[in-house]
Amino acid sequence: MKLQQLFPILFSALIITGCALDIDDNRPTEVKTIAKSDRTWQQHLAKIKNIQHYSATGQLGYISSTERFSSRFEWQYQNAQNYTLKLYSTLSSSSLVLQMHNAGMTISDNKGNQRSERDAKGLIREIVGMDVPLEQLATWLKGQPDERADYQVGENHYLANFSYPVDGVIWTADYLVYHQEKAPALPKDILLKNAEQTLKIRVDNWVF
Repeated sequence: MKLQQLFPILFSALIITGCALDIDDNRPTEVKTIAKSDRTWQQHLAKIKNIQHYSATGQLGYISSTERFSSRFEWQYQNAQNYTLKLYSTLSSSSLVLQMHNAGMTISDNKGNQRSERDAKGLIREIVGMDVPLEQLATWLKGQPDERADYQVGENHYLANFSYPVDGVIWTADYLVYHQEKAPALPKDILLKNAEQTLKIRVDNWVF
């Protein structure tokens, strides 16, 4: 049973909310890169590794062959067993909260619907209809690659893109714009893709 069946009011509200997220579906080409050994990049990488607990707010858009929705989001991260993703509409009080805890994942809405399962990924797939690896999103969101991954550093000395396998599926990430007014600079526009799914993320505000 998918999101639109369990939470029909919420699902329609999410669709209305963020359809104007102006991030291209296509990966950028001809990206100019520098060596991973670049000193400025290595210093930047060390700084973002030190950000252990943080929150981010913004917009996201999700596209697959079976689901398509847009939403505002709030992401709060403490550790791998304690994080929260809230999806909500700016046009109504509708909201969906994904809470990770020691016993697994709980998904609830503001109408009193709630489900909990130990298999967090399976629950998200069942209820929301998307198959996004939230455990990896914690580092991906702040522009920190797995250093074993195939990644590239841009001329701006920040992460430009990477590809990474999750459960046999290759995900790519492209970091299109950064909040360079922050220290360290953190991503603003991110395009996450695999062969079946596209996730566009715009982070409006970071707190760490």
